[in-house]
Amino acid sequence: MSLSTLLIAGLVAAQPPAAVDRWRQDVAVARTDFLRQDRSFTPERRALADERLARLAEAIPALTGQQIVAELARVAALADNGHTRAYLLRNRGWWRRYPIRIWKFSDGWRIIATRPEQQALLGARITGIAGKSMHRAEAAVRPLYAGPPTWAGYMATYSLTSPDALLGTGVIRGDGRVRLGLEKDGRRFAASVAPSDEPRRTVPEESWWFLSPAHPAARGWVQVLAGRALPAYLEQPGTWYDLRRCGAGLLYFAFNRAEDQPGRPTLAEFGERVLAEIARAPRARLIVDLRFNTGGNLQKTQGLFEQIAHSPLAQERGRLFVILGPSTFSAGITPAAILAQDGKPVFVGSAPGDRLFFWAEGGNVLLPNSGINLHYADRAHIYAPGGPAVPADLVYLRLNARSLTPSLPASLSFADYVRGRDPAAERIAPTGLRCDAD
Repeated sequence: MSLSTLLIAGLVAAQPPAAVDRWRQDVAVARTDFLRQDRSFTPERRALADERLARLAEAIPALTGQQIVAELARVAALADNGHTRAYLLRNRGWWRRYPIRIWKFSDGWRIIATRPEQQALLGARITGIAGKSMHRAEAAVRPLYAGPPTWAGYMATYSLTSPDALLGTGVIRGDGRVRLGLEKDGRRFAASVAPSDEPRRTVPEESWWFLSPAHPAARGWVQVLAGRALPAYLEQPGTWYDLRRCGAGLLYFAFNRAEDQPGRPTLAEFGERVLAEIARAPRARLIVDLRFNTGGNLQKTQGLFEQIAHSPLAQERGRLFVILGPSTFSAGITPAAILAQDGKPVFVGSAPGDRLFFWAEGGNVLLPNSGINLHYADRAHIYAPGGPAVPADLVYLRLNARSLTPSLPASLSFADYVRGRDPAAERIAPTGLRCDAD
């Protein structure tokens, strides 16, 4: 729901005078510090963002806090760059959540984890929110975050489970309690869910973590796969990088985070092992699984993937496979782009969550009263030929990847998921991956 629609709806004054002043100070900082430093806005979009912020400042007395913050998020998203955003749900827990976690499968939205008191909802398909279809609810929260549709779908796992996001976009009204339309075991029913009273989170949380009961984040949650045998891609989700030998001469390199993981070998040390394994098995095939890699520090892995790309394995079509998905984002797509530029990889899965041209790096502008961080981007990543002209001093990395579109498309249904199937891996190894422990 747009700002003008909210005002037309006849809202009563929602902010006392002191709060109005504080919010206007925050909006002023967004207009100056944030818009001035971000490079991803086109001139036209920057002018529109400034105009929207000016209108927001005037409208504050008639808006709730959630509506104000939602408009700040929508303004940041006008850049159409997934890295230009308000830290509300994924990187920080500024907005509240419901005590459920959800995932969008090829056949709809499902509840994959709950707190114990909501266990009866586990595995249910969500058919609607507050009487609205999932399509309509998803469309309402879509403008809160920029990026391609794939990344928007991933970010909806957060916004559709946030009472404040739903209140701010007009999907629900009231105190944040939501009525969900659900379907489970052939039965349609409704359930009311109240916001969680857990403290505000100050560190990131990835929605994909809750796909596996083996992830440390799932402790204290009831998870739909608990007690079941897990496929290779969900066996060690808390490990940022992992290499295992599998049947049929396959090496499986799960790469979930482009950072040195505390308590484990550094990425540089791990990379030496990867290269040694490739050299030791001259006829092996390698799977690089990037489907859950949302980024990190690309400099930690750039050299490794350049060496993989120039190896004999990567130069022979049909021996190097790269699995991508909607949460392959930021530094998570950089390895794929390097391999595409210098090797002959076969891409598997679905389109990644980032484009081959995006703005990143940058920093945060802290709004002084609300404490919201607005992240600005100021360096260009150009991974394909063409695209807008960018001054050389603003280019962080330039590659020539052309395309990351999977030639072996694969999607995950809820039935696949609960049966422990991995359709992406099965495009490579039809009987699935059977891997040794790391």
